[in-house]
Amino acid sequence: MVQHVELDLDDLDLKILREMETDGRQSISALAKTLGISRAYAGKRLQSLLDRDVTRIVTFTDPRVLGFRTMAIVGIQVSLADLHAAADRLRALPSVHLVMITAGPHNIVAEAMFANPEDLSGLLTRDLGSIPGIKSTETTTVLEWRKMSFSYLASSGLVAGQPRRKESPASERTVEPVLDIAVDDLDLQLLNELEADGRQPVSDLAKKLGTSRAYMSSRLQRILDQRIARIVAHTSPLALGYHVFAMIGIKVLPSDTNAIADKLRYLPNVNGVVIVAGRHDIIIWTMFPTPIDLSGFLEKELGGIPGVISAECTILLELRKMSFPYLVRSHLAARGEAKAAKDAKGKQGR
Repeated sequence: MVQHVELDLDDLDLKILREMETDGRQSISALAKTLGISRAYAGKRLQSLLDRDVTRIVTFTDPRVLGFRTMAIVGIQVSLADLHAAADRLRALPSVHLVMITAGPHNIVAEAMFANPEDLSGLLTRDLGSIPGIKSTETTTVLEWRKMSFSYLASSGLVAGQPRRKESPASERTVEPVLDIAVDDLDLQLLNELEADGRQPVSDLAKKLGTSRAYMSSRLQRILDQRIARIVAHTSPLALGYHVFAMIGIKVLPSDTNAIADKLRYLPNVNGVVIVAGRHDIIIWTMFPTPIDLSGFLEKELGGIPGVISAECTILLELRKMSFPYLVRSHLAARGEAKAAKDAKGKQGR
């Protein structure tokens, strides 16, 4: 649920957050050296941000390495009397990782991930069909991610009150194609531990998982180097002064889709860009301090891009689920449930 958080951050807080968004596992000593302050003071200031829930250290695992290759955005129209009950039913579905109550073409928007399109069909026919109050659904399939960032300072450029810097293509965080990188059971156990606490020492991880410190260190480094997961500070956008969140569906000329998607990556306040199949061609996720800022963005930023035909806004009213930092946990739980069901079926057959 979205709650109001008072903005009470100074320049040093913002610099700490920017550094931790880049590397959530960096040592306090390294952070202090970068900022030119003492280690004790750096640790105190970071802990204050964590204690106030301004930020938290999270582990984002690339869903593709877990076998999730199909992603869908489902707009749902629900009768008002059943709105919150339907949102709660959606929250309980393991394949659904984001549930929002919204204002716009739909009053609920959900995002879900699957191994294949057949599993998406099961969500739409079996799971959604069993939820009372649903009047209609509209499914958009994600074809390609062009930008995916949970680093809100990087998206907004808000650091020490400075305007957004112009990022070069080399420094902008993009979603690279994932090769067939294999993860074994030890990798999954390690990722599960990192989802619980991304800053726990390598020695603790080695002890918990029954390996040597050196071997665990090499495993962790591989996970980070191959971008199987990123461990970063996930800062509350409310704490940064953002109170308007909009998902914007954009229609473009077909010949301009790729070029416009790349331009959208560099617009201020945009932290997600996907090319999709459905009623829209591109969907972006944005955040703004006020509705007037959103209005200005639509007119000046989107309106200034040749080839953009139309834009449709869906405004976030209430966040009911966001489990992207816990993909491995849910993946392991689902795998355990599947194994238990298979074992039970086997016993019945004997």
